[in-house]
Amino acid sequence: MRNALYKTFIVVCLLCLFGCGEGPSIERGKQLAANGEMIAAAQEFEAALQRDPDNAEAAYQLKLIRAQLEEETQGFARGRAYWFADRHSLALAQFRQLLAGTPSRDVILKVAGLTGDAYHVQRLRTEGSDDYEQAFTEKGNLMTFTAKYADDYSPAISPDGEWLAFASYRLQNGEIYMMNLETRELRQLTHTEEFDEYMPIFSPDGKTLAFVAERTKGMMMLPPIQASGSVPSTAKIYLMDIDGRHQRPLVEMQGMQSAPAFSPDGEKIAFESNENSDELEIYVVNTDGTGKVQLTDNEGDDGHPAWAPTGEQIAFISSVQDTYQVCVISAKGGDIERLTASADSHYQPIFTPDSERIIYVSNARGHYTLWVMDADGSNKRQLTNHIGAHFEPSLSRDGQKLVFSSDRSDHMRIYLMDFTRPVQLEELQTRLSN
Repeated sequence: MRNALYKTFIVVCLLCLFGCGEGPSIERGKQLAANGEMIAAAQEFEAALQRDPDNAEAAYQLKLIRAQLEEETQGFARGRAYWFADRHSLALAQFRQLLAGTPSRDVILKVAGLTGDAYHVQRLRTEGSDDYEQAFTEKGNLMTFTAKYADDYSPAISPDGEWLAFASYRLQNGEIYMMNLETRELRQLTHTEEFDEYMPIFSPDGKTLAFVAERTKGMMMLPPIQASGSVPSTAKIYLMDIDGRHQRPLVEMQGMQSAPAFSPDGEKIAFESNENSDELEIYVVNTDGTGKVQLTDNEGDDGHPAWAPTGEQIAFISSVQDTYQVCVISAKGGDIERLTASADSHYQPIFTPDSERIIYVSNARGHYTLWVMDADGSNKRQLTNHIGAHFEPSLSRDGQKLVFSSDRSDHMRIYLMDFTRPVQLEELQTRLSN
């Protein structure tokens, strides 16, 4: 009798293990589909089919989702072709048709990024409380300037998400500032009239800033796009404490140094330099300046390295047939893998915190915009298409906030994109109607 009860108990447990979860899984899938989360819904139905290949409801729902995703992909491709051909009325009609009913979250974001911003964007007020301010230079000269009409650029978020480091031309040369994102407390960290300081980046522990210093060039802001190894430059990389003290050079070497990037453990810095030729290559060095290693050796410039959070790969850009393309290489060196291949140039890649995606700048159709793609180079999607250019993306450690520089407000300013606030269907429909 006991053996029979025991066998019955085991059978019931197995039935619950392989069968009881089908109903809830399908219900979750249907709810996700109703919310436009088609990929997640498809995963639920696929999981139900793995447990029970004969589950007719799961197979039916999965077929519906795949058909909708295929239709959306084709519809978006048609709308995008119209858009790029400047046949905007046809494109908008196609997009409105796509957004009717219950579109997937993916297609909403694709249409939003193509026609504006895919997520909510706000300008960060980095200027002082007064439009016009006065200050003394190191030589004692009184200088009147306006922060409101000065360029701010090169943003970087601190690891704890509380501070923003950036470069500003409010003193008529590039200096590095730090601002508390909540209280807007502003600190000036560098005070060198003869030099431009820019490209600040926080160490993973938040205690150190690496930055670039270069002799001031005619009271003009240095461009925030890729440097060239064949152009004379005095740029060098320095380190300093986050209060601006203990400024010191990273490494002594010939040639220019630029675009520093800390490794995830904070022990190394990758950067670009033309030490050995008129072309930029990627180097890695210990933060104490020892152990310098040249990582790339290609014809043409290689620049703007960015570590994957795993520490195993470094993304960078490489010049290919008069364009710049995004590539990755092992942090130990070796073969290079190209992730982009187009007639357009792409710049300034950064990894998302999960190492699964790369955000970068593209000049597709002659307009500098922000894009995102999977880490293998697939599934490219536009994040911004707003008036003005967009440069220098920097992500918070949790991946929820992205800061970047843009002149969409006439002067170069710093903006924050909130990945927790995607553009909603109703907002997008209103945008397309207007």
